[in-house]
Amino acid sequence: MDIDFGAIWTVAWVGFVAAVGVVLLYTLGLRLLGTGQPVDAGGERTQYAEETPRSGHTPLPALVGAWTCFAVCGAAVLFGIWLTIPAFHR
Repeated sequence: MDIDFGAIWTVAWVGFVAAVGVVLLYTLGLRLLGTGQPVDAGGERTQYAEETPRSGHTPLPALVGAWTCFAVCGAAVLFGIWLTIPAFHR
């Protein structure tokens, strides 16, 4: 029996890159949601104890970018599920 180690390496590499890409996109979406949060008079971020859960305003472009990142992450997860389950290929 021959094992194609090149194919194993390719699958492992693509899986790793896809996982890192999804995590980075999700992180970018979270970062964009945090844009425009409260700032104190000195221009620094306020301490956590001083903030309310959503006391800031997220600008519309950042909000659209965040939801786009989340949508791409969701699409990547659904595509991975579609690739994994053979019943979807019929």
